[in-house]
Amino acid sequence: MTRMDSGKFLESRDFLFYAAPYRFNSGEIVPSHSHDFIELAYIAQGQGEHYYKGEYYNIAEGDVFMIEPEEEHPYRAGNAHLPVVYNVLFQPELLRRELEPLADVASFVDFFYLEPFLRKTVRFQGHLRLKPYEQIEMESLLHHLILDFKEKKLGYRILTKTRLIELFIFLSRCHHDRKHSPLQELSSDEKVILHISEFIRKHYAQPLTLAQVSEMCRMSQTGFSTKFKQYIGKTFTEFRNETRIRVAKQLLEQSDRKIMEVAQDVGYEDLSFFNKMFKNMVGFSPSQYRNAATTDTHVSNSPPS
Repeated sequence: MTRMDSGKFLESRDFLFYAAPYRFNSGEIVPSHSHDFIELAYIAQGQGEHYYKGEYYNIAEGDVFMIEPEEEHPYRAGNAHLPVVYNVLFQPELLRRELEPLADVASFVDFFYLEPFLRKTVRFQGHLRLKPYEQIEMESLLHHLILDFKEKKLGYRILTKTRLIELFIFLSRCHHDRKHSPLQELSSDEKVILHISEFIRKHYAQPLTLAQVSEMCRMSQTGFSTKFKQYIGKTFTEFRNETRIRVAKQLLEQSDRKIMEVAQDVGYEDLSFFNKMFKNMVGFSPSQYRNAATTDTHVSNSPPS
């Protein structure tokens, strides 16, 4: 059995952290191994097997594992639907100071993900399967965490810790919902749609398509479109584009970024398409809107309709 050491896998002795996605090859086996750090593994897509604490898990999208130090665990990928696993590796000391104030807060101490930090003598459960709308938020949190760590811009270590704590709090809430509402169906269609609409508001610049978001919600495109219009009052495309144009108006008013840069900032790579979409929704071209705003000419600040 292989034992992985922090000195080889984590960034440095003064920043005991690492995060990155890993895509399995067909039939790939990760042999049984252990490590002296905690591993948070999130299955973003695909299927396979994972052996942990005496149990075999048929892993699938939405599975979260918190693997304790010195625990053996192997993975096996299938030949189809290859797994993509987001790995977040860290030593408990990385956050011990930040998490100690939570030791007297029952809802956090009860949360099994904090056990290795706050209760040395208690083993934590280590597995949680997220519901579709929870997966959306989880993947967003992981995306920002990994991007910050990869780019290593000024202050990234502080920001990485902050995002990691945010991730723990999110997972603690998911765990709390399971424990205190075990018989309630939490993934209602309405709740899924409301969460995806919030996801769109936060991630308007991503190349989101109807096919992608309907798949994220485990719905057909027709079913998703019907439910989205029912609960939001607009089609997915209308809502996404209105969100983007609303942000574009703010950028045009408040910054001197070029029109092309504004278009890219809100998710449009085709400048001519952005100009056409903007004029159809606002009544002005982007340059006309900026000129009117900077010369105090009245331009409606209401959301596009």
